[in-house]
Formats: sequence, C-alpha cells, structure tokens
Amino acid sequence: MVDATDSFVHELETRILGVRVHAIGRALTVAWIDAWLASGQSAQVVTVNPEIVMRARRDPAYGELLERTRLNVPDGAGIVAAARLRRLSISERVIGVDVADDLAGLAAVHGYRLLLAGAAPGVADRAAAELQRRYPALTPPATLVGEPGPVGDPEARALIDEFRPHIVLAAYGAPAQEFWIDRNLRDLTPVVGMGVGGTLDYLAGRIPRAPEPMRHLGLEWTFRLAREPWRWRRMRALPEFARLAILEALGIERPNQ
Repeated sequence: MVDATDSFVHELETRILGVRVHAIGRALTVAWIDAWLASGQSAQVVTVNPEIVMRARRDPAYGELLERTRLNVPDGAGIVAAARLRRLSISERVIGVDVADDLAGLAAVHGYRLLLAGAAPGVADRAAAELQRRYPALTPPATLVGEPGPVGDPEARALIDEFRPHIVLAAYGAPAQEFWIDRNLRDLTPVVGMGVGGTLDYLAGRIPRAPEPMRHLGLEWTFRLAREPWRWRRMRALPEFARLAILEALGIERPNQ
C-alpha cells in the first residue's frame, strides 16, 4: 500500500555511491513508522552505514533489496560526511540503537507488540527486560535467537504467526538481517522490520556505548573497535568508502564503478 508519506519519502531520497539513502532525521523516522502502523501498513527500514553501501556495491542481490525497502536512514557518520562533501541535505545520523529505544517507547504508548530477534543466546531476553524496565507499559517483547539463514525461517515464522508483532528488530548483522526481514515479514501487515546490528548488545548492557562526546563526533566505531579488535576485518571497507566518496564529490566516481 502506498500513501502520501511515500511521495514525501521519495522526495527526500538521494544516493551515496549509488545506494538509496533518505535525508531524514530520527524524530521523523519514528513518526513515519508510527503513521504506517496506525494505518495498517508495513515497511522495512535499513540503517545505512558505509559497510552496507560497500556490501551493496559488490552484492547485486543486496543492492536490489535496498532498492525496494521503504526507508533507508543514514546511520553511519561516513554517510553524513559523504553527503556533506556533495552538499546534500543529510545532516543527522539516525542511529539504530536510539531508534530502537524510541520504538519501544512508541510500542508502550500504543500497545504495539515488539519482537527482538538475533544476537547471542540470552542477549535478546536481557534487552527485553531492560526495555520493560524503561517502559513499564510495554507488552513483554517476544525474543528469538534463531538462525539468520533460510534454514531458520520455519522457527521464525511460527513465532511471528503466533505473536503477530507490530515491530521487529533483527540483530543478525548486515546483510543477513535485511534478507531475514525480507523473507519473514514481506507478506505480513501491519509490521515494521528494522535491522539493528549490535543494538541488542547495547540494550542488554553487554557492550557499553561510547561516551557522548565520541557519539557526537561520530567516533563510536573507534570505541567499539578498541573493545573488539576483531572488528577490523569488517571495517576494512571504510578507507575505500572514503576514497570513493571523495571521488564522487569531485565528479570522478560513477555510482556503479
């Protein structure tokens, strides 16, 4: 179903190295999700960062999926920086953990049911307990460790069919979480699915967030890398993203190169 918000969303659509990103802030992201659910609609939301952009450039199936998701918000600091190089209107990061917290508050107010999927065993349960502590009116969220690949879909669909969630936060990491949402929520309504990466670890208190000054400067990734050095493999795409973003700003880089 298409409504007036889709036309507005389309007007705010831009591209970073060929990948769709919407020039939207945190408050409006949550407001649109609320409006879609209130009107019985569904949506998939992607929190786009440089790693996602680089993965989509080399993975045609992932790139195609990001072409049909309803909302792609600018999560990574590199996305905002690349937009500024080209004087685009993206000026605010829409950080997944913050939106997840907002959506839990929204669910508490409107009685929406929340499903937390993914992360290590026990993490989703601890995250659910923390969200209930913050929002006492929240219906106890359903949780699922599950398996991000298709082999885990029967278990996921059985829980989804029984619980009928309105909001699903999938923490399987990109691109697995986006494919998981697409497979398991595509035909359901009303429901909004969003991939949230390590958000459940933060909500559960398993991993501390970076200090506020580092978050303000977009340096959360350095804080997490210092705590989890193994992540350097995932961050190898960042220098190449920066190089290509500069070339794109200079008019040298083509989106699909």
